Amino acid sequence: MVTTGEELYDLPTWSVLPARPDPVFDRLAAALAEQMCAPRAFVVLVSKGGQVFPGAFGLPEPWNSRRSTPLSESLSLPVVRTGNPLVIRDIRTSPAAPDREAVQALNVVAYTGAPLVDAHGHPIGVLCVIDVRPRTWTARELTVLNRLAGECSRLLQLRAVELAEEEARAATRRADASAAAAAEASRVALLAAEAEADRARLVARLSQALLPVETFAEVLRTVDRLVRSPLGATATLLGLAEAGSTDLRVWAAVTGAPPSAGPVATVCLGNEHPMGAAAHDRRLVTVPSREEGGRLFTALARLPAGGVAAGLAVPLVLGQHSSTGALMVGWDQERPLDESVRAAVTGLARHVEHAVDRVLLRAQRLRLQATPLELSA
Repeated sequence: MVTTGEELYDLPTWSVLPARPDPVFDRLAAALAEQMCAPRAFVVLVSKGGQVFPGAFGLPEPWNSRRSTPLSESLSLPVVRTGNPLVIRDIRTSPAAPDREAVQALNVVAYTGAPLVDAHGHPIGVLCVIDVRPRTWTARELTVLNRLAGECSRLLQLRAVELAEEEARAATRRADASAAAAAEASRVALLAAEAEADRARLVARLSQALLPVETFAEVLRTVDRLVRSPLGATATLLGLAEAGSTDLRVWAAVTGAPPSAGPVATVCLGNEHPMGAAAHDRRLVTVPSREEGGRLFTALARLPAGGVAAGLAVPLVLGQHSSTGALMVGWDQERPLDESVRAAVTGLARHVEHAVDRVLLRAQRLRLQATPLELSA
């Protein structure tokens, strides 16, 4: 006998459980098979994507590993469509007998299934029993099936609530993580903006302060004064190589001592020293440790409070003459020379270039003015 009904229900969009074994529903299927004295029993969840078997007893391979089949292989589809139980004594003689691979592979002869429903009473699956021989299902057996179907529905409803709660917690965690990431990004952006604003203010102050300077010592003193507080620097060095010279003469201003009256060291243009490399190759050179500072740092140590442990050398590209130079900012402790510090010193160097250009042009003009003008007789 086949119990049918008008198709009243749309298939669920997805199943409550995924296509993998679930110990709770495997045990329920085994208990059903034992009480019904049947070789196979399944907890089947049907959705628009197919059917899955979270609970199974007697399911052969490859289905026991896959735990899913397409809807075209489903015997349980009419139960979910109608919400009515389905009872078949002998599927081979039934007018609705399906000619399906799964039916033949499972050796389905007798079948009975009761609907599994969600919290709103909508069918979402089937609890079914299969026998491999014709069988008249008794009222007691159908009562057992319906009772276990009710228990299985309750467990599925509970599992659906648990999964929904878990997903809600996961969504909350994702939202929290997203909010934390956004807050961190905002904080980093704010710090970057504040750092950029600080650099801009520092460069603007230096630009204004350098306008009236007339000597190389004044350039050095002005730069040193302005980099002490914002950068925490303890030394400022200016190097200049005259046209045609391979030596870079270095003046220094360090914490606790006036700017040097004359060069404190001479380094060769090229790769021997960071300032020489910066001036010769026109590239930024970092000196993160005292050992890498070489003899220039040793020379600075002889000045009052002149210990320098780290520095950053930037080339000075002088536009109005053939001289070349370098600016170096130093610290009395080793420190990471990050992008913020490099950007600040590089920005300062551009204005130092203009100031040094003006000083050199002024010196050239004064020399020319001091030279007697010789007129031909």
